[in-house]
Amino acid sequence: MSLQRAVVRWRIPRSARAYAGLALVGLTFVVSRILYAAEGVTFDASSIPWFSQLLDPPLLQHRLLESLLYLHAQPPFYNLLTGVALKLAPDAPARVLHPFFMLCSLYLGCSANFILLRLRVHFVIAALVAAAITASPPVVLFENWYFYPHLNVTWLVGGVAWLAASRGRPGVKLLIASGHFAGLVLTRSLFHPLFFVLIGLVVVWLLGRGRRGSALKWFAAPGLLVAAWCLKNELLFDFPGTSSWSSRNFSHAVVSVLEPRLIHKARRHHRFSRAIRTDWFAPGDVNIAVFKLHRHGTGIPALDQITKTTPPHMANFNHFSYPETQRFYADDARTLLVTYPFEFLRALPRTTIPIFFRPVTSSFMDANIGKIPNETAAFNRFEASASAHTLLGGGLLLALLRVLGRRTPRAERVTWAVMLLTILWVTCVGIVGENGENYRFRYNVLWLAWLAATAGYSAFAPHAVRLTSAIRRAFTPTRADAC
Repeated sequence: MSLQRAVVRWRIPRSARAYAGLALVGLTFVVSRILYAAEGVTFDASSIPWFSQLLDPPLLQHRLLESLLYLHAQPPFYNLLTGVALKLAPDAPARVLHPFFMLCSLYLGCSANFILLRLRVHFVIAALVAAAITASPPVVLFENWYFYPHLNVTWLVGGVAWLAASRGRPGVKLLIASGHFAGLVLTRSLFHPLFFVLIGLVVVWLLGRGRRGSALKWFAAPGLLVAAWCLKNELLFDFPGTSSWSSRNFSHAVVSVLEPRLIHKARRHHRFSRAIRTDWFAPGDVNIAVFKLHRHGTGIPALDQITKTTPPHMANFNHFSYPETQRFYADDARTLLVTYPFEFLRALPRTTIPIFFRPVTSSFMDANIGKIPNETAAFNRFEASASAHTLLGGGLLLALLRVLGRRTPRAERVTWAVMLLTILWVTCVGIVGENGENYRFRYNVLWLAWLAATAGYSAFAPHAVRLTSAIRRAFTPTRADAC
């Protein structure tokens, strides 16, 4: 047997390929964290006393279950995690949260490697891409900032990895995947319960007739958790979603996108509520005065507090006045959209779309960015370059072709479809439903997009090789032609 044939026949076992990728991700994680720590990058949990998304820390520490029951401003997981950390380490919750966020990064890298392997990317390329993600400046910066974007990315990439692991077969792995998507919905209101329903319907439909009923059952259990939270909000606060801020956020997006002259013109011809003249996130006492609400005490501190008890005594945006006034903002936004639908759409390219494609790093992370300015700037330059946009766009187009292709295996088609659907969801909601922090929306699917693009190029690489060979043969003169 020739050496060439021996090399062709020898193959690294699939399990060894996976372990090799995990080993590289783990080694990269350890080395990169040591180097970043040497540069001075530290975990920042200073947001706990004053972030709008969190309840008053003493309530989370001492009245956690009651406060979560009456939480309407946000989905529960971010506050739940904060409350657990405050109970375990009241004086230094970062001791609990920092290791947890580091584990999320390691899990993110391992999940990225697994997704690429399941989509038949060469194990060396899969390992290198996953390792690069794990050590990238954005992952490190978000890992060291206590906010939910890092949790969102972990839920998303982990969910897709377990979906790929299920190979399109109903079972425990599909249950874990659906649990990840439910956890995402219960962490970030950007992912509305309809997102979970949409993901479930796509997966169930693509699995085929014989498996749809069984797959639906595995999505039902995590779905019940989401439904229970929405039902709780419906019974207590008269809205069936996960956040009472939704109408305010959307109203802010509509008003800030439209030109002021159009707003003034609409106010002359249409009847608006007092919300049109009120700050979207005014303190509870201002809402009571402006909307003439009945000032009453519920006996629940999470609903009654005007401001938090901890410095800097920020407003409590879980005040009972928020769900009671959300309909005014929704009605006003609807009136403006009906009045100026085309003006709103025409304004998006000069308002929200440029913001959506800004660098994903946030001003809240300036302290850590200052510790690694060169690394952060280099990544931002690459991400903003035309070559990166072309590379990413071409890869996503190839990924779409894999979804539509007849020869794509069903197990892979499900994974491709969920990845692209999630990217589409975040892009649409991030452009239409926000005007200011859209770039942080994009971070939720930044790595998912690059994973899909990498797998897209890998899937069509053999076709490109065959096409190149065919063209070369077609233009290479044969011996008969030479004669």
